Amino acid sequence: MPFALRLTGLFRASFLVLLFSTLSPAYGDSRENAGELPLSRHTLVLPANLPHLAWVLKGQTAALGLDETQRNTLAALAFEARDTLQPRLQEARNVERAIAAATLEGKDIAQLAGELDRLQQLKRQATDAQIDLNGRIRAALTPEQYGQLLRLAQSMPDAGPGVIPGKDGMTPAAALVLPDYALISPRHLPHLMNFIGQLSLDAARRQSLEQYADQTVRPNLLPLLREAQQLEQAIGQAVLDGEGQSTVVGQLDRLLQLKRQAAEIHIRCIAQVRQILPADQYSQLLALARETRP
Repeated sequence: MPFALRLTGLFRASFLVLLFSTLSPAYGDSRENAGELPLSRHTLVLPANLPHLAWVLKGQTAALGLDETQRNTLAALAFEARDTLQPRLQEARNVERAIAAATLEGKDIAQLAGELDRLQQLKRQATDAQIDLNGRIRAALTPEQYGQLLRLAQSMPDAGPGVIPGKDGMTPAAALVLPDYALISPRHLPHLMNFIGQLSLDAARRQSLEQYADQTVRPNLLPLLREAQQLEQAIGQAVLDGEGQSTVVGQLDRLLQLKRQAAEIHIRCIAQVRQILPADQYSQLLALARETRP
């Protein structure tokens, strides 16, 4: 549930249309961009649970019946989202990609600690900024307008930079599944155990991998992701109901901890797979994962 405002009212509507059409390509983002995740999904709390209202607002001036004061206020918040939130999300996406590539090439948790710390920091900063923006957007709207905005957000969970809400032909957002609640999206860091069954393995290697998955990975990883899912939903509901960042700070801290723990289990799992498989089969496994990535 992402956010972008039509900045009509701060200047003139025609100028604002021009402004949005000429933003730096560095701020562009779309699911049509090489199948990449929408930029809006690189926050700590997924937009399906906590929508980016500033991006949902884009193009909704008339539908919401905004007056001039509201348009001016929301226009300023749109610029703030562009200048403060967007760069953090872009860096978070880049750090995710780098961690994933390094993990698949054999780096371990100790070697990736700095990058993991930075990713946590970026996602927390982005979510804190998003919560603040959402709160100020709510304050600028009437209860009726805010309720209408939330209904719009449900229909456009991936609205964001370069993703035009309601655009014809826009791929519908896929429903969230448990692996989506990881610190690093499975699009970047696949769960390799899901593809082991497609390899021609000898009995000893297959048994070793299945035991590791059943005894070490699943019993530890799945409870973390389930708790993360529940926390995200609770945080999102609280914020949308009007609670501020200070109210959910403890939940955000716990969510960050859960996602880091889950990421470390995932990274160790990949290291174990890499250790057990011959190089050619590991390469084959990566190819299978890339072909069927979400």
